[in-house]
Amino acid sequence: MATVHIPTLFQQAALEVSGKKLDNLTGATVISKLGLDSVAVMELVAHFEEKLNIRMPDEDLAKVQTVADLGGLVKRLMPAGSEVTW
Repeated sequence: MATVHIPTLFQQAALEVSGKKLDNLTGATVISKLGLDSVAVMELVAHFEEKLNIRMPDEDLAKVQTVADLGGLVKRLMPAGSEVTW
């Protein structure tokens, strides 16, 4: 069973793709207000997909606005028995 801690994975991805250290992320954090350009956001998504071995459909990604939205999408796409935590 895999356990995914969304804030930690998000912080690692942001640091890797844009060099930004993001502290104090909450579920309500709006991704577009984090100062990441569109390329960095797509690289962040690719980081999640690669690390978790999932594929996030574009139509679902279009609805993601907050870190909680992203976490909900990850939770829905993870294999049964996986745990997504905050």
